[in-house]
Amino acid sequence: MRGLRWIRLGVFALLLLVAAPSAEPQGTIANVCNTAWGWCLLPPGTIVQITRPCRCYTTAGQPADGRTHSFDFSEVRQINPSPYLNPHAPPPRRPGVTP
Repeated sequence: MRGLRWIRLGVFALLLLVAAPSAEPQGTIANVCNTAWGWCLLPPGTIVQITRPCRCYTTAGQPADGRTHSFDFSEVRQINPSPYLNPHAPPPRRPGVTP
């Protein structure tokens, strides 16, 4: 009887292992703040998921609100971003005013 008890316990443990959720990350970690006018690097050590509110500053200290984004810098051969707002290429168009 004791042997049967250990077998049942082993089967139960295996079922728990199979049914347990995976240890995959819950979201992508962001490394840049993306705004309508450009982007900036997030401060070193920042751990935040993508699509969260963030803010960049121009060299004149003007804020530019945006959303966090993940960018793979290995796709770019050579990049030396400014700690301030870096422009998009090409710059975004301003919405036209219709009469």
